Amino acid sequence: MELLTPRLSLRLVNYRDSQALYDILNDPKVAHFNDYGSVVTMQDIKAMIQSDLDLFYQGVGVRMMLIKEGVKIGSIGLFDYCDSTSRIYIGYELAPQYWNQGYMREAANCLLSSINLVLPKALVEEVRAKVSSQNIRSVNLLTHLGFEKRHSEYRLCLYMSSSQMLANH
Repeated sequence: MELLTPRLSLRLVNYRDSQALYDILNDPKVAHFNDYGSVVTMQDIKAMIQSDLDLFYQGVGVRMMLIKEGVKIGSIGLFDYCDSTSRIYIGYELAPQYWNQGYMREAANCLLSSINLVLPKALVEEVRAKVSSQNIRSVNLLTHLGFEKRHSEYRLCLYMSSSQMLANH
């Protein structure tokens, strides 16, 4: 599976991405805001990739690598799908040298507009993100994408059906 934007290729994560994910997730600037902890081992990365692949083949989750001119610059994924609420979470990480250049906005727009293609077995009506209020870049990204801040947990929710998301992106 591959999705294309004007500047990026998004493709399904695989084990050959282990080193790139390891480097990105262990970068102190990235680790500061992610929920993986300050040190992610290669074993953790491989287990994460296996879980992501399992969810993809079940049709209820995905992690895609962001590739710019052959370089793996980050990843974006949909996970923790709940069938009873039709809710899924979005998460992402980007190497710091690519911050503030619109790459994650481009990738997120692409993934959200392709949600029915990427997750054929999931009926997604709500996409959420868990973000620290101190992570200004992510808060700004999610706000730009149409997410709303809800409750005191700093959850940013998109309250559109997937058909409305496709029409708006």
